Amino acid sequence: MDSRIRAVAARAVPGREAGLLFTILAIAAILALVRPGFLRISNLVSIGTGMVYDLPLTAGATLVLVVGGIDLSLGAILALSGVVTALALRAGWPIPLAIAGGLALSAGVGTLNGLLVTHFRLAPFIVTLGTMSLARGAAVVLTSGYMVAGLPPAFLALGRDRWLGVPASIWIVAALLVGSHLLLRRWQPLHDAFYVGQNREAARLSGLRADALTATAYVVSALFAGVAALFMTSRLGMGYARFGELAELRAIAAAVLGGAAFSGGAGSILGSALGVLLLAVILNGFVLLDLSIHWQNVATGVVLVLAIGLDAARRRFRSGERE
Repeated sequence: MDSRIRAVAARAVPGREAGLLFTILAIAAILALVRPGFLRISNLVSIGTGMVYDLPLTAGATLVLVVGGIDLSLGAILALSGVVTALALRAGWPIPLAIAGGLALSAGVGTLNGLLVTHFRLAPFIVTLGTMSLARGAAVVLTSGYMVAGLPPAFLALGRDRWLGVPASIWIVAALLVGSHLLLRRWQPLHDAFYVGQNREAARLSGLRADALTATAYVVSALFAGVAALFMTSRLGMGYARFGELAELRAIAAAVLGGAAFSGGAGSILGSALGVLLLAVILNGFVLLDLSIHWQNVATGVVLVLAIGLDAARRRFRSGERE
C-alpha cells in the first residue's frame, strides 16, 4: 500500500512546481524591466507581508483537497476568529487566552465541517457554503458591522514586529509551512491522506481511518484560518467582519495551481505556496502599473478559472493513461 500512496503523492507535483517557479520568475523579470522598483527590498517585503494571510489559508485548503474535500468557509472563519479575539482583548482577557479563544473557535467550526461531511455524509461544498454563511453572519452580529479596534500594543506587536529586518509574521508562517510540508510528505499517519483522497473505499478496506483523516483535515484547515486571522488582526489593529472576503477562492486557486486536485489524492504545500506567490506577484504588478483595484479581482477570477481548467485537463490526461 505504501508504494501506491507514494505514487499518488508524487504524481505531477515536481513538474508543476518547476513550471510555477519558472512562471513566477518570468513575470518578475518583466515587472523588473517595466518597473525597476519591483526589486526594491521594501516592495519584496511588502509582497511577503501580503502573503502572510493567504499562505496559511492555502495550506489548509490544500490539506482538505488532498482528502477529496473542499472548504469554502476559510475566509469567514478568519473573520469570525479575528472578531472574537479582538472582542476578548477589548473585554480585558489576557492576550494568550484571547488568542486561544479565537483558535478554539476556529477549530470548533472545522470540527462542525468535519462531522457534517464524515458522519452525516453531506456534500463538502454545501456544508462549507453553509458554515461560511454562519461564520460570516456571526461576525457581523457580534460587531454590528463595525470594526473592533483599540487592541493592546503587546498584541499588535505580533503582527508588526520585525526580526532581522523582516516582519516576524513572515518567519513564523514560513516555519509553519515548512513543518506542514514535511509532515504531509513524510509522516505516515498524515501522508495516508493522499490514499484517502485517491480512493476512499479502498483506503477504508485497507484499514485506514478515512473519516478520521478527513475530519482532521477540516479541523487543521480551520486552525490555519485562525492563524491567518491572528496575524491580520494584530497587523491591522482591529477585527472586522469583512476580513477574508474571497480569500477562500484565492486559496483554492493557489492550491490547484500548485498541484492539488478537486478529485483528491494530490497536492503539495510547497506547490500551493508557489501558487500564492504567483498570485501575489501578479497583484503587486497591478499596483506598480497603477491599474484599478477592480482589475485585481478580475485577475484573481481568471487565475481561478485557469486553475479549474488545468485540473480538468490533468484528470483527462490521467484517465487516458489508465485506459
